[in-house]
Amino acid sequence: MTPRATYRLQLHEYFTFADAARLVPYLADLGISHLYVSPILAARPGSVHGYDVIDPTRVNAELGGEEGLRNLVGNLRRAQLGLIVDIVPNHMHAGSGNEWWHDVLRHGNASAYAKFFDIDWGACGGKILLPILGRPYGEALAAGELKRERDAIRYFDHVLPLAPGTSRADTLHDLLERQHYRLAWWRTASDQINWRRFFDINDLVAVRVEDPDVFEATHATLLRLYREGLIDGMRIDHIDGLTDPGGYCRHLRERLLMLDDKRPKAAPTGPAYLVVE
Repeated sequence: MTPRATYRLQLHEYFTFADAARLVPYLADLGISHLYVSPILAARPGSVHGYDVIDPTRVNAELGGEEGLRNLVGNLRRAQLGLIVDIVPNHMHAGSGNEWWHDVLRHGNASAYAKFFDIDWGACGGKILLPILGRPYGEALAAGELKRERDAIRYFDHVLPLAPGTSRADTLHDLLERQHYRLAWWRTASDQINWRRFFDINDLVAVRVEDPDVFEATHATLLRLYREGLIDGMRIDHIDGLTDPGGYCRHLRERLLMLDDKRPKAAPTGPAYLVVE
């Protein structure tokens, strides 16, 4: 069903699915056909926008989780309204909570998720450059800003995993030298970084959705929610950052069309509404 008019809501831990559900009567009175919301998948804890996804396989618990989403959709259906969601295929948050990224930091190019991210393993001595330090590496080390914590390295809010078998290194410097990443001053990122970011943001790592396996892994939950009639359309964020925007759109459309006949009768009929930024 093509939207007649939409109303956008920004969801976060202080404005959740439950808060949106309470607005449904008001939204229906406005005459809209679809509610349009910011990303609903698990994002960095405390995110106020949801575009820094850490886990695309689950609905964000801070918004109310999948149960909260189902309750919202139930209210929308009773008011004969649809739901469009923002999706973020281009990048993920490169930090705590992103288990895929942390597995790559722990295991390097041997990680099962190494191909998920656009990393030049031939650069930086085969390590991932992490330009997160507020000063040059030697100065940060001498100042005691880098700390060893059991099976991790802490740099203020950053908690970095250790490669297997390296925790018994004699010194902190030796320990860091044995990792699959190299810590660096943030100012070196523009010249030395060896993985694709979202623009020049050092905590947003690009995702290789052009790879079929990566596409399926990052879209499985969204496709399931569409099949189950919980979402009716998608707005694709920053499609210009993808390797093949046109190919991505065609593939996503094909996957959605395959699911149309499996949607519940109460859900609006397809094809799914797609709009790109």
